[in-house]
Amino acid sequence: MAWIAPKLDWASSDRINAADWNRIENNIVEVVSYLNSIQYTIPALTSVTNRTQTYVDTLTSINRIENNIDTMRLSFLTPPDYQAKKVWALGKGFDNLDAIRIEQNIKLLMDYGLIVYQSFRYCGATICGDGGGII
Repeated sequence: MAWIAPKLDWASSDRINAADWNRIENNIVEVVSYLNSIQYTIPALTSVTNRTQTYVDTLTSINRIENNIDTMRLSFLTPPDYQAKKVWALGKGFDNLDAIRIEQNIKLLMDYGLIVYQSFRYCGATICGDGGGII
């Protein structure tokens, strides 16, 4: 799948559902793929992108998602405004601010991946001499 625009305007009345978790995990897969394509080594991560309304995410699933995002950060860089992961346990409530934090962190990692690649292109590190000119 391709990158899906993250939802960054979660309201306190919004509830996260299967489609939201699928989007989040799809975007994690896309960031990993992109960073690997620009020569960063992001380890293979387990993800689920085929949830339906009958699928129930557990604390283990949410912690896996948090760990996947943190693994990308540790293997790449920590963007400014990146917010630390949380460890989910029984009784800890998930709200709109958590959804925003997760989606924003994924977007930051993708945005900075694009910036890093453009920096390589600008300095000619990846295409110098290709076709007689620097693009």
